[in-house]
Parts: sequence; structure tokens; C-alpha cells
Amino acid sequence: MDDRRAALLLALLALAGAAVRLALAPVTAAAPGDVQLVSVDTPPTGRLSVTARSAARLARPLLPGERVDLDRADVTEITRLPRIGPAFAQRIVAWREEHGAFGGLARFDSVPGVGPKLVEALRPYVMFSGVTP
Repeated sequence: MDDRRAALLLALLALAGAAVRLALAPVTAAAPGDVQLVSVDTPPTGRLSVTARSAARLARPLLPGERVDLDRADVTEITRLPRIGPAFAQRIVAWREEHGAFGGLARFDSVPGVGPKLVEALRPYVMFSGVTP
């Protein structure tokens, strides 16, 4: 068999394989990897309900003009701030419990990991209700 016939035979086998694969593949309207969300009418119960409420609070973005009081907020509320994750929020609360209320951005700068750039980024989103000791 010469090279042309061998190439033609391989091409025909490849086309036949593709045709069989196409014929046997399931028909779907969605692209591969698409996710279909299903609406659930029943609310979660028990511990799942508490977790769902906590997740909803975390996911809720700050509304325009809404501020977080860093002298009173819990870890969940502080996590709603931009650039603040759960571990960092826990560090802020731990520092506040050890040293007292912040009272302003100048004292908030004392928390490990808080620098001038973060202070400026958080300025429009935070407020302080406590008095510094």
C-alpha cells in the first residue's frame, strides 16, 4: 500500500470515528461545564440555617454611605470591608479586645498588618464610636 492510500484510509477512519462519537454523544442545549441553579422553596433548618444566615451577612456588600463601626463590629461585620478577610478581621477584634476601642484611624493603624494604604482604602467605609483610653 502506498503512502497516499494509507493517509486516505487513516483520514476515513478518523472521520468515521468522529461521526460515531457525534452520533452517540448525548444532546444538551447547554455548553459543557454550565451549571444549572435550582430554586429551593424550603429554607434551611438547624445549624445549616445559622450558617446560611451568616453567609448571607458576609456576602451582603456595604450599601452606599453605610459604614462599619470598628469599635463595636464583630468579625463578620468587619469582613464585609474591602481588603479584609476573616483572619485579618479576627486579628482586628483581638487587638481591640486587648487594647480597647480604637477611637479613630490613627489608633487603628496600630493593628499588625494595617498600614497607610489600607487606612486610606478603608476611610470611607469605617467609623469609630469608642473613646480611646
